[in-house]
This record gives sequence, structure tokens and C-alpha cells, in this order.
Amino acid sequence: MGRLFWKFFFASWLVQAIAVLALSTGVWFKDKNAARRNARVDFGPPAAFAVDAAAHTLRYGGLQALRALLQEHGWLAVYAVDSKDHELLDRTTSPTLLQQLRQLHETDPNSHALQEVKTQDETWLLFAARQPRPPGGAVGGVHPAATSGLGAMRGTGDGIIPRAHRPPRDNYFPVMPMLLAMLGSLVSAALMAWHFAKPIRRLRNAVDAVAHGKLDTRVGAPAKGGDELTELSRDFDRMAQQLENSADAQRQLLHDVSHEMRSPLARLQAAIGLARQRPERVDTWLDRIERESERMDGMIGDVLALARLDGGVDQALDEDISVDELVAQVADDAGFEAQAAGKSVRIEAHGPASVRGSAELLHSAIENVMRNAVKHTPEGSEVTVTVSRDEAARKVRISVCDQGPGVPPGELELIFRPFQRGSQNGNLPGNGLGLAIADRVVRKHGGSIHAHNRDSGGLCVEIALPLAEHA
Repeated sequence: MGRLFWKFFFASWLVQAIAVLALSTGVWFKDKNAARRNARVDFGPPAAFAVDAAAHTLRYGGLQALRALLQEHGWLAVYAVDSKDHELLDRTTSPTLLQQLRQLHETDPNSHALQEVKTQDETWLLFAARQPRPPGGAVGGVHPAATSGLGAMRGTGDGIIPRAHRPPRDNYFPVMPMLLAMLGSLVSAALMAWHFAKPIRRLRNAVDAVAHGKLDTRVGAPAKGGDELTELSRDFDRMAQQLENSADAQRQLLHDVSHEMRSPLARLQAAIGLARQRPERVDTWLDRIERESERMDGMIGDVLALARLDGGVDQALDEDISVDELVAQVADDAGFEAQAAGKSVRIEAHGPASVRGSAELLHSAIENVMRNAVKHTPEGSEVTVTVSRDEAARKVRISVCDQGPGVPPGELELIFRPFQRGSQNGNLPGNGLGLAIADRVVRKHGGSIHAHNRDSGGLCVEIALPLAEHA
């Protein structure tokens, strides 16, 4: 077990142990005080009868008559205490008990078992205290029934001994219940600590594995439900998946870049060698070197853009963008360039539509798709761009279709990967990064992109983006 388990265990067990101890001690003191009070003061019917008789005696006979009554022997001893806690017969009384009895009388002044009687000189508190019952049921040799009438209320006819006759209970500290409660708290604390420590320990092991380069490590949390620790485990799995995907993409990108850079570098080296061998044609080789340099520069720019998109480092997606206006702007630029090659771009917009995102990124994505279509459509043909709203799916769809040779069905998904080009387009210029960048941008905006061949010939690339909430 780790340190976190023991921290949880001791903290939770200590809290439960203190609670059990405090509760047990409080109950014990309460029972003990109640037992002491019940052992000393009686509030039953016989006591009420005796106190009521003593009160009447004091009111109508005075202190001498009350003293004579109290001196009689009986199984109920009535006490008369003045305001200075002095008992009429000089019997010992507890000041704490007397204070409690006075407070009790204030809350229940109509009780016959606890009365205050005012005389000319003093206010007397009258109550009855239990006395041990002599063997044989007689008090001082006199049957209780004959003792000033106080024994008349002794029996109830059902054979139950009145409360005043019961011996006081032994009030031991509840050791056994407390030990059982402590054992239960010990088990519950261990289970709770294990419940919290186990997922954290699994998460720690997974983090350690990822730190050592094992990016395929997963905690394996359930897809739904669970507590905050389960949600943390799911977040870790998503993070590890993203790290693994990023690492794989970087490795593949480095491999593709190194492969794609070899050809222009080889041509640059060949042009430099030829320029040295044939100085009279140096201008021709310099033109070649310039073209290869521009191609490498464009490739490096596309690679950096792709790396930024894969790494999540780019503009914030917080702009309101009019898609129909953005597509019209890109189509106008692409159409101007297409005119030089005898091609054209036609746009069909069906109503305004707006999305939320980055205008710069979406411009780059749509431009890459449109330039790719212009490049592959034959001379004298046109590229058709359609913008439409899908109210049912709450999406705007941008379709760019050319009239070129299309792409073999098995390669339709591959053309959105870096440096992947259709097998029928090997002779056309390009580095295979345009559609890959468009794919990253569209997915970053929560949309989708796919390609399909037209029945009449040519390739269509369709982009679907979620409409803005207010659109």
C-alpha cells in the first residue's frame, strides 16, 4: 500500500474513532446522570401523592406540622429545602440536583411530584427521594399501606414493582459497543482508503509508463459513469491517445519530408554540377535551381502549417464568418489564375450561411481544395463550387467539383494524408499537402471533409461545417 492509502486510512479512521468515542462518552454520561437522578428523585404517582400531602400540610399546618410529617418513616422520603438549600431535617442534599429541580419546576410548574410552597418567611422546594425498601415490605416495622397514606399508591395491581422500589442500575462505560463501533470504523476506513487509492495508483503507474515513452498505455476507465477519479482516468486516456497520435504523425511527417526533400535536393545538386561543367549554360541551370528552391520553400511552408495544426497551435476559433462571402472571395482569386490556363470557376450559392471559427484557416483550407480542383480540371473546362445550407443537420456544405480524371476508389481516403497524391496525377506539380491541410482545418472546426468521383467524370470534394448558433 502506498502513502496515500495510509493517509486516507488514518484520517478517515481517526475522524470516525473520535466520533464514536464522543458519542459513547456522551451517552454514558447522559445515562449515568439520568440514573443518578432517578435513583435520588421520584416523579411517580406515589411520590406525587406524598409531595402533594406535604404541600398541603405546609400550607395549612405550618412548618411544625410538616416537620412532624417528614419525621415519619416511610419508603418515600419527602425533602423540604428552602432558598438557601437548607433541608428542614438537616439531611444532605446536592446543590447541583437542587438547581436542576428548580429549573425543572420552572418548565413544569403544575407537577405534583415537584412543588414550591411559599410561606410568610420562605419558599420551600418539596420533592420525594427514593429510599431502600426494608425486607418484608415493612418500613420500620409498619406496613407501607399504613404509613400516612403514602403506601396507598404502592401497587398497581399488575404485580409490577413501582419505579421507586427498583434498585438503581449499574452504569458501566459501554466498552464492548464502543469496541465494535471502532472495529466497524476501522473496516470502513480501510475500504474507503482502498477505494480512493486504487485508481490513483493505477493512474500514477500509467503516467510513469507514458513518461518512459510507452504512449500506448491506457488506464482503461469505463466510457460512462463513475466519479471524479474515473473522469480523470478518461481524461488521461484521451490525453495519451492524443500524444500517441501526435507522435505517430510527427514520425510519419519526418519520414515523408525526408523522402520528399530528396528529389528536389538531388536536382539542385545535379544543376549545380552541370553549371560547373558547362558554364556557358549557367543561366539555364540557375533557372532550374530557382524553381527547385521555390518548390522546397513552398513545401517547408506547408509542412510548418501542417505541424501547427497537428500540434493544436494556431488562431483562436472565435470569429463569425460568412461562408458564402469567403467562398466567393476564394473563387474569384482562383478563377483569375485559372483564366491563364483556359479554365474557369463557377460558384453557386444558395442563401447566406455563417460559421464560428478562424477566417484565415478556413480561407487556407478552401483555397487548397479549389486550387487542387483547378490544377486537375482539363483546359477549357470549369470548376463548380456550390454552397448550401442543411437545416436538418445544422451544417453548411461546400462542394468543389472538377472535370479531371478523378481518383481511384481505393485512394479516395488516402488523398487527405500528407504527401499522398492520386496515382493518376503523378505528372502534375504539387507536394500532396494541400488536402491534408484542408482536412486538419475542417476537423479543427468540428466539420468533416470527404471526396467522391462524379458519374460524369471528375472529383468532388465536399466540406461540411457546423452552422453558428445564431445562423
